Amino acid sequence: MKPSKKYFVKVLEQVSLKLFGEKFYSYILFLRYFNKFKRSLNRKKTSLKHSKKLDKINEFEYKFTSQNNEDGIINFIFSKIPNNKLFIEIGFSYFEYNSLNLIKNGWSGFLIDQHHKENLLTDRLLKIFFPKSNIKVLTRSINKENINNVFEQISSNQEIDFFSIDIDGNDYWILKNMKINNIKCICLEYNHWIGNNVKKTIKYDENFKFNDDGYFGASLLAFHDLLKKKEFDLVAVESSGTNAFFINRKYSHNFEILNPINSFQSNPYLYSDEKKKKIYSEVNNHDFEDV
Repeated sequence: MKPSKKYFVKVLEQVSLKLFGEKFYSYILFLRYFNKFKRSLNRKKTSLKHSKKLDKINEFEYKFTSQNNEDGIINFIFSKIPNNKLFIEIGFSYFEYNSLNLIKNGWSGFLIDQHHKENLLTDRLLKIFFPKSNIKVLTRSINKENINNVFEQISSNQEIDFFSIDIDGNDYWILKNMKINNIKCICLEYNHWIGNNVKKTIKYDENFKFNDDGYFGASLLAFHDLLKKKEFDLVAVESSGTNAFFINRKYSHNFEILNPINSFQSNPYLYSDEKKKKIYSEVNNHDFEDV
């Protein structure tokens, strides 16, 4: 879309919100993004691996509506453990997220994001395409202080089968403060730019903004050691080097337990060589905290 057209559409959206309210505004968003969402739902399954050094579980990778090959890993995990088809996902894009394929397969759950526009759009799309689904879309800014209250309010202490967190920021500190004993599987995005043998995270900053410069989240080893103390085991690292999966120790005996250093992946295939070189050259200058 040309810049002039983007500006016009943005102005139209803002005017519709101001004059006609959120219901009409969400309808405008729905019309604008309907086709992209529909194409996402109807994509054919792909299974392009982004690395040759893989674990056995990576054989089950594929993509329908996830960002990379997370869909296949999620399906495999829940073919091995009992579940009630309940998820919570924090941080998502309306057309591509880890729980969307679960929704297609009848799961219930909660989608949480701080971006109100994205949430209005997602809520309307899901009501149109999945009218019988039981999905709540909530606008919240999640931090380490409110995470447990939010969970208690929405889940009523039910057992959560699948929990996905991808907020490109304070993920480590939120997980550190979380009560997670009632979760079966955690999917998280780790920072692949900082390497496989370091335990680092960004410093906690409630107002952190993601700049795609290599400074976000925490290393895989940092997440591994944190979750190991909380009795979760690493069972999968998706081949693009984006997401890792941890299983509650009540159920992890059904899987091969992985070593985070050996199973680490870093394959930023969506980045140009120039962009990758720039980030790798600057990442050591960022103010990470050792944990």
